[in-house]
This record gives sequence, structure tokens and C-alpha cells, in this order.
Amino acid sequence: MKHMLHDCGRLLGDRRTRWVLGGLAVSVVGDGAARVAILLRVHAEGDGPSALAVVLVLFALPMILLAGVAGALADRPDPRPLVLGAAALQLVAAVVLALTGGLAWTGGAAFVLQTGFALANSAWMVALPRLVTEEDVGTLVSLHHGLMALAAPTGAALGGLLVQQIGTAAPFVLDAASFVVLMGTGLALLPVREPTTPSAPAGILRTVLPLDGLAALRRHSLLTLLAAAVLPFIIAIESINAIEVYLVKDVLGGSSAFFGFSEGMAGAGVAIGALLASTARTTTARARTVLWALPAMSLLVVAEGLAPGTSVYLVLVVAVGLLLGGLNAVVMTLVVSETEAGTRGRVVAFVGGAARSCGMIALAVGGLLGTLLDPRASFVAVGVVGLAIGLVALWAARGRVPGACPESATQWPARRRTAAAESPGCPCAPGVRTVALGLPKRFSGWRQMRISRRLGGGGESIDQ
Repeated sequence: MKHMLHDCGRLLGDRRTRWVLGGLAVSVVGDGAARVAILLRVHAEGDGPSALAVVLVLFALPMILLAGVAGALADRPDPRPLVLGAAALQLVAAVVLALTGGLAWTGGAAFVLQTGFALANSAWMVALPRLVTEEDVGTLVSLHHGLMALAAPTGAALGGLLVQQIGTAAPFVLDAASFVVLMGTGLALLPVREPTTPSAPAGILRTVLPLDGLAALRRHSLLTLLAAAVLPFIIAIESINAIEVYLVKDVLGGSSAFFGFSEGMAGAGVAIGALLASTARTTTARARTVLWALPAMSLLVVAEGLAPGTSVYLVLVVAVGLLLGGLNAVVMTLVVSETEAGTRGRVVAFVGGAARSCGMIALAVGGLLGTLLDPRASFVAVGVVGLAIGLVALWAARGRVPGACPESATQWPARRRTAAAESPGCPCAPGVRTVALGLPKRFSGWRQMRISRRLGGGGESIDQ
């Protein structure tokens, strides 16, 4: 813990790193306020649940539709034109939201707002590692995720307060101001200095669809396994967001205030878990953390469904938050440290779009579960499915650990390059390098892991 805090303090001592992280945190606060204001506006205008569902879909679509384009743009050497242009687009959308009303204007401006985020999200995640040395990437990502996990609920609470005290337009003015700060932050980013291998020109189809990111992922059997495990896991875990409030209020007898408090405590757990993730300092440790976190989180979800009362439930929620924050930060660290510079943005964008698609599927799954099962049974069913996914991934991953020599027997493929360099007699192939699977920073509600806004976010999010 002392070592972790020392590393975080050392990174924050750098002016450029401090400015970038601070600007991203301000942007997340503004976005959190704007999202709450949009939901409250739709509710106040009496458009009903179906209208709210349409707005939520419009929020999700840009990350899915623009994954390929965003990935190609993120792999350009200089990220500043992209992040500045995207922030300017988001600034315009926030001003429109502040000056207009009605479902059509709100939905359209929300779509534009998320379009700007979708275009710049991968670029931010690719640019962050350039601020520090390779050894400090894990600490930077963990620190970023921790700050974003604190900034998002702060923005949501501030948005609700501004709507109540001033009016619906106030959170959008705050969001617009945050994009001005974000534009200044973008000027602090660094272009690529190291030479990169130029990629072959891609056709329109490969640009529009994230096919290059998919191809990079499929070249590695271990990463294909992780993708096959994590994506359905997102569908399972996100689905309980539609059921959680019914478990707390109808089954456990918790009040609305307790439900809000539990969400806040979970958010705190996510932030702490993200910071603790920096203690996993090797690729081996990070990969094992991902694989073991899936079944561990699933068991906690089962326990939530069986909780006898609100006190036990609160402890379990915080524990899930700790695992979720750590998992999110570790995965993003793998993404930005284990991918080749020339394809990193494409991989991030592909995984972000795939994860967001799974999140949309989870909305339908959660509604179906709520119809067929009671809240306790729904939580248990989701936990059992997640546990099965995690255990299968653990079993399958055992065969992916190389065992040709003592050094490689305890290393994942991405580390065999290092083993060969350190041990001249080691027969491990020196050119092996893997890309890693990234998750969205938060699940819908506090469980949603997004890339960003950032994979999440402090992404998630990532949430920038």
C-alpha cells in the first residue's frame, strides 16, 4: 500500500500528468451532471419509459457504430487534432441541450454528445501511456480509473442538485464548460515519438467496421479465450442492474436513501479497487487477476441474492465494487501495455464497441429475468452463469501457459520476449507479443465498465 501511494504521488508530481488527469476528471464530472439532467428532463416532460429507453439507446449507439472509425483515428501519431475536434463537437451538443427542450432535440443532442466521446475515447486511452515510462503505465491507469470512479458519482450528484436548485439547463452549462477544460487538456498530449510500423491502407469496410481490431485479437489464442469469457460475462453481470432496485427495496426492505447510499459505497469500492490494481505489476499477475476475478465476482453476486438483510448486502456490494474496479484497471493496463502501438487504438475501439453491444443485450436480458424470476432467483441465476463462464475460462487458460522451459512455464506469452532477453539459453520465441482484452470502465450504473469513457472509464468511462 505504501509503495502504491508513493508511486501515485510521484506521477502526480509531474505537471503534464497532473494536468491531463485533472482535465479528464473535470470532463467526467460534467458528463455525469449532464446525463442525470437528461434523464430528469425526459421524466419531467412526461414522455414515459419508452422515450427514456430511446434516449439510452441513442447514448449507446455511437460507441458501437463508430468503433472502427475511432480505432483507425486513434492510431494516428498525433492525437491532438482528434481530441480537440471531438471536444468541440461535444461542446456544441452541450450548448444545444442547455438552450433547447423536447424529446427530439434532447435525443439528437445526446447522440451528438456521445459521438464526440466515441471518436475520442480510444485516442485518450492510447495517448495516456505516452505520459509515463513503461514501468509506470499500470500505476497511471489505476490512478486514472480511481479518479474517474470518484468523478462520475460526484458529477451525478452535482447534476441532480443543479436541476433542483437552478434548473435543467444548469448541468449542461457545466458540461459545456468542462469541454473547454478538456480542449486545454488535449493540448498537453504528446504525439508518438518512437517509430511505428505503418499499417497497410484499409478499405472502407475495414475502416467502418472494427475488423482490424478483431483480427489483431484473433491472432492470439489466449486473448481470444479472454474475449469469449468477458463479453458474455458483461451480458450476465450488467443484466442485474434492471433488478437491483427491486432486490433492495421489495425483498430486503431497504429505503430509497439506503439504495442511494449502497450505490455510493459501491462507487467508493470501485475507486479503491482501481487504485489497488496497481499492485499487479507483471503481465502474469494481471492476467491471473482477470481470470480469477470473474468467478470471484460471480460468487459475490450469488451471495447478494441470498443476503438476509441490508447490512450483509451492503458489505457484498462494496466487495463487488472492489473486484470490479480492480478488474477494470487491470484489463485496461493490459490493453495499453501489451498491444503494438500501430494497432492499439483499433483493439481498444473494437473491444469498447463489442462491450457496449453486450451492454445493450444485457438490458433485454435483465428485463426478461425480471419477468420470469423473482429478484433473489435472478441474482442467483446470473451469479451461477457468471461462475460457469469464469471456471471454463480458468480451465481453458491452463493450456495456454507455455511450458517449454522453466522460465516460460510461469509466464504468459506476452512475457516470453522478456524471458528470452534475460536468459540467453531460453528457447522461448523472442518475438511473441500479445494484445489484451479491454473492458469498459463501469457497468450500467456502478457495475458498468466502459472504456472507457473509459474500455471504460475511469473508461468507465473510458469515460474520459
